[in-house]
Amino acid sequence: MAVVNVTAARKELYGLVSKVQGHEAVIITSKDGNAVLVSEEDWDSIMETLYVMGDPDFQKNLEEARNTPVSEREVWN
Repeated sequence: MAVVNVTAARKELYGLVSKVQGHEAVIITSKDGNAVLVSEEDWDSIMETLYVMGDPDFQKNLEEARNTPVSEREVWN
């Protein structure tokens, strides 16, 4: 993961945007705190993961599926 300060990030923004398209996050540091630059695709994936993992029904269904023997699983076509 690349780390750049905010001044360098401002100068290199186009290159950093290209870099994150390859699924590599960039940490941007500043005296007021840090930020992370990620691609839109990665951001959407992070948000979906947080949503799914925060859904108690999904967690329950996932655990049930893990405990169901393969021979008893329903096949979807």
